[in-house]
Amino acid sequence: MRFTSNHDVANGVENLEKSMKFNEETLGLILIETGAGRAVYDAGHLTLYIVEGAPYPPVPSFTVECLNAAKRRLLEGGCKIVVERDNSLYFRDQ
Repeated sequence: MRFTSNHDVANGVENLEKSMKFNEETLGLILIETGAGRAVYDAGHLTLYIVEGAPYPPVPSFTVECLNAAKRRLLEGGCKIVVERDNSLYFRDQ
């Protein structure tokens, strides 16, 4: 099984509004979507997902052929799943 970067990165924050202000006013990132406790930015070569909730450092996103098999492999390899949605996982290496 191969994990291929899809140029998405997620970052968990406690305060979405504060983070949005920083990303827009300080970094000059372009907001492309908001909703459901998240903001999505065009950050040039990557798409940055800011997710409100428990804070966590930036997490890369990969595309895989079979999400369930990928999840199993990551957990067996000692990774922690940080965000899990219907068709995506964000993980952290332990």
